[in-house]
Amino acid sequence: MRCDEVQERLSALIDEQLSPQEYEQLQHHLHTCEACFREYQELRRFVEFCRQLEAPEPKIDLWREFQPMLAEIVAEQKIPFAQRLRRQWNRLVSQLCYGIILFLQVVTYQLTITLSRYIVEPERAAYGRPAQG
Repeated sequence: MRCDEVQERLSALIDEQLSPQEYEQLQHHLHTCEACFREYQELRRFVEFCRQLEAPEPKIDLWREFQPMLAEIVAEQKIPFAQRLRRQWNRLVSQLCYGIILFLQVVTYQLTITLSRYIVEPERAAYGRPAQG
């Protein structure tokens, strides 16, 4: 086995989820490859550390905080498909309109700057003032 294949399977080795044939192949590779063996040792120590951690007790009022979120999701799913699609379409159209407005503002600004060069410079030349550049 190659090192990248072995490293992908290390977690399965630690969790004892390999077939006997895969187990033997990984063990053989780990005995011959120092880098993969170090990776295996580090991962195994980390997994053992995580397994020793205690899960925190949930707060007493966790359900009261969770219930409104759950009710909102359920209510959203009860909305007919056509109405949900219309809402999403409205959001998309409004975002597209904002983008177009922003684009038009940038184009207008650039056009104003460009036109001012063509209007102001000829006036300066007509009055005998040197054009600035």
